[in-house]
Amino acid sequence: MSRQPDGLAARGRGAGIDVPRYDTYQRFRRRAVLVGVLLAGIAGLFGWRLATLQLLDPDRFVAHGEMQRIKTVALQAARGAIVDRNGVDLVLSVPRTSVWANPLQVEDPARAARTLSGILNADVSLLEERLSRDSQFVWLGRQVSDEVAAATLRLGVTGVYFDEERARVRPGGDSALAVLGRTDIDAKGISGMELVYDSLLSGTDGEKIVERGLRGVSIPGGEYSVEPATHGRTLVLTLDRALQFEAERLLIEGVERADAEGGVLVAMDPATGQILASTTVRRDEDGLVGISSEHRAVTWTYEPGSIIKPLTFSAILNGAVAAPETVREVPGRLEVHDATFKDTPAHDPEELTVADIVRRSSNVGTILWAQDLGPEALHEEFREFGLGSVTDLDFPGEARGILEPVGRWSGTSLPTIAIGQGVAVTPLQMLTAYATLANGGIRPAPTLVLGTRDDGGVFSPRRVRPSMTVVPAAVASEVVAMMERVVESGTGTRAQVTGYRVAGKTGTAWKPHSSGGYGSKGDRTYVASFAGFLPAEAPRLAVLVVVDEPAGHSYSGGRAAAPVFAEFARFAVRQLRIPSVDERVGLDHAGRVMAMTPARNRILVEAAEAARLEAAGATTGG
Repeated sequence: MSRQPDGLAARGRGAGIDVPRYDTYQRFRRRAVLVGVLLAGIAGLFGWRLATLQLLDPDRFVAHGEMQRIKTVALQAARGAIVDRNGVDLVLSVPRTSVWANPLQVEDPARAARTLSGILNADVSLLEERLSRDSQFVWLGRQVSDEVAAATLRLGVTGVYFDEERARVRPGGDSALAVLGRTDIDAKGISGMELVYDSLLSGTDGEKIVERGLRGVSIPGGEYSVEPATHGRTLVLTLDRALQFEAERLLIEGVERADAEGGVLVAMDPATGQILASTTVRRDEDGLVGISSEHRAVTWTYEPGSIIKPLTFSAILNGAVAAPETVREVPGRLEVHDATFKDTPAHDPEELTVADIVRRSSNVGTILWAQDLGPEALHEEFREFGLGSVTDLDFPGEARGILEPVGRWSGTSLPTIAIGQGVAVTPLQMLTAYATLANGGIRPAPTLVLGTRDDGGVFSPRRVRPSMTVVPAAVASEVVAMMERVVESGTGTRAQVTGYRVAGKTGTAWKPHSSGGYGSKGDRTYVASFAGFLPAEAPRLAVLVVVDEPAGHSYSGGRAAAPVFAEFARFAVRQLRIPSVDERVGLDHAGRVMAMTPARNRILVEAAEAARLEAAGATTGG
């Protein structure tokens, strides 16, 4: 038997082929078994976990899954509208889409920011910072337009979602902005009526469950109300939108015409105190005159000048110091302590009635009669008219004005206050005083709100404080008659309205400098005003126009303010359907045409009734 060499035997059947040794094989086998056992263990653990998920504790994990697609969100209450006295919308809420993101779901914040910035018109770095936060919620865009919302949705950015909110809009733009006020982005009132009546307008939020798709869009039929929202109440104002628009237009034109810095116009129903229009306009840095957001009718105080004289003479007549036809000599100038008071235009001493003094707006004549009245009586009368006190309007930031106690008056306080200098009022205070005269001496409570209306249309009127008597009706009537003469042939002829008897008064006051005093003749600034009402025999409309710092030759109340009053009144009598004298005519017993004032109408009715009874008596022999 042949034998192979030992070297070959050690290397197996063929030269150059290694045969694994037995221990190496065993190690490999053990490792394979170990790996198999490990894999089997993992598989078993996975199977156990799966069984746990499906069989032992499914609810918790189902709930977790639902959290990814189901969200409980606040059901925002619709903020109540603000409407005018005729139910016309001044402010309302409309649906708007808002865009938000869950930064934890955004894969690439930098890329997402670049993608979104152009659509949302937002800074890229700001968006990237928001999308990189360790948070589940950030706003990207609040109350965007429908076009922006649709474009953002088409981008399909992971982690970006959409919610519906309600935006506050004013159909009339900035019209009545000073009265209406503003809300913040969360629809909370921050000024004006929006602030004063925020709790009534806001309503109460509810809750809803929303089921969302992969891109944050609500699944159709996937919204469920849990607690319905209670809508806010509708606020009904006393304003008339048409009158408000016209007041703004005419006042802007008047301020531009007078080259003034600004102006205020307030209109009121003198019988009720309801404010029909209230606007403030200001000239901006570019020289453009526009509607202001400041309600200066109640927040601004100014020295009224001669429009205070009807109040002064109301006190004089009420104190029985003089009567409208009482005559006295009035010089062209008067020295009181260290001050000199002059009439414009200058004149020699002349005999003037009280009515003439009012018609010509004589400073000297007014001061002479005020000295006879005395400071205490004048101060008391002004306080009764409401000067130096806030009104019943309940508007944020309303000013009290300035009417110092008599104990603080100087030697020149009486003459200056009597002619409207050294005393500060708000436009609303001044208009309310005029409404008092128009209302037979009874001061109404100014108001901007008629009441509120709920979702069902049920109206709740606002409680109005009772009016108060300031002067007897006879005194008020005498003052009104003197104010008619002002418009007929005095300083207020530019306030005439064809077909209507107008009672009113002009005012031109020096404006105090911030450094004190009124300045010299060359650098003085003025406040021009006109206050009046119509029809004088039965007033239904009272209006105050104030023009701040008119320039040139139009600085007087008769030139700068009275024409604006007339233009507004001509529109208002049509809007309010106030008949003219020609529309209120009848025939007297002789067949003559006569004006049908309320008093005359009553006389005619009584006369007709007496004639009827007389005829009836003659027929029956009684």
